[in-house]
Amino acid sequence: MFKPRKICSVLTTIILAFAIATQIYIQPALASGGTTCNPTTINLPICPSAAPSESASFVDPTATITNPTNITLGEKVYIAPFSELNATNAPISIDTGSNIQDQVKIIASGTGVEIGEHVIMAHMATIKGAAKIGTQGSTGPFTDPVTNTQFSNTIPEIFLAFNCEIDGATVERNTVVNFLARVGPGVTLPAGKVVLPGKNVTTNLQASSGTLGKVANLTQADVALMEGIIEVNEAFAKGYTDLARTDSTNVTGINYAPDTSFNSGGLPQIGGSPTRDPNYRNRIIGNITFQDSLATLNNKLASRISLRADEGEPFNVGSIAGMANDVVFHALETTSLTLGNGIGYGPRALVHGGRQVVNGVANGPETSVGDAVGLGPNSVIFRASIGNKSALGQRSAVFNSTIAPRTAIASRTIYADNGSLILPVEW
Repeated sequence: MFKPRKICSVLTTIILAFAIATQIYIQPALASGGTTCNPTTINLPICPSAAPSESASFVDPTATITNPTNITLGEKVYIAPFSELNATNAPISIDTGSNIQDQVKIIASGTGVEIGEHVIMAHMATIKGAAKIGTQGSTGPFTDPVTNTQFSNTIPEIFLAFNCEIDGATVERNTVVNFLARVGPGVTLPAGKVVLPGKNVTTNLQASSGTLGKVANLTQADVALMEGIIEVNEAFAKGYTDLARTDSTNVTGINYAPDTSFNSGGLPQIGGSPTRDPNYRNRIIGNITFQDSLATLNNKLASRISLRADEGEPFNVGSIAGMANDVVFHALETTSLTLGNGIGYGPRALVHGGRQVVNGVANGPETSVGDAVGLGPNSVIFRASIGNKSALGQRSAVFNSTIAPRTAIASRTIYADNGSLILPVEW
């Protein structure tokens, strides 16, 4: 059984490790039948360039688009900072209302990557090979395992969660692939299934049979969460389009969040002052307060970093020990982030705001990280409170939990629901 253990110098080790890694990076036809667009230079960041804000897609200027004439976007697609779409060897199509969040990588080969309507590709997800996501599958009825009631979802969504991987697989409509999970080549994940966190699904039997311990059944709560995420990201497509049309420098560097029904807009507060710097190498957006000055941040932050308070707000960030490449902050709407002093953020660490779920209701403590915490490479914090002087190992995750001070979470370990669920990352 997993037991949290006390630590002494883990933070120092993690800071040294990510300091070494702090290099500076260089930077088909759709089923929906709506307007389509290739994200070529003329159609960036608004795609198509002349589309109405209500239907336009938006590509963040930091996104890497390779072979754009081989990439097709539908309407209201949002492509977030530092995502990568590589259609060098095969086409990529992304249908209406789907979103590509920060640090997502899509690398197409074979017959290409085909992404249907209302697909959520959450922060740091990877899709590669010849993959189909949300282009087929049932809309129900499904049986909710929590309420034991039947339901249908006729406007289906798909959720590819944080740091998951789809490698040459087919993921049907009305599905979830949880954080740090993987669906392997040739596998079809059927409609109504949820891949559990950290699981590596390599056969169709594993993808369809809950008795093998890799998948569970979709719930109505899953659907409600997905519907909310789709609504928010469609608002991002419109909101960032409007900002760019007002002034193209509004959507680069340190800058405004869109003013939406769930966010007040506004600028980061850095070292006590509202700050806008369109030329800054990272994306820092919205109502974030930093204790460090801009000059100090410039020395502590590496590159390809996306800190977005454009949904949940505010973010309060203490003095940073160091931040490696590809770190992401974000939060669900109506939630905030509180991050202490002396935190070391390893490469591709993700801190995501949200309230802990207590007795089926998301009304518990919000995401917070204490002082002198070390976050290892590819670690994930979501709906969790992390105590002072704790550490998360590489490819680990803490979800829906409160972690006591001086706790170490081992590498490749998922710690969820205050320890009632502890899983290895299988791949």
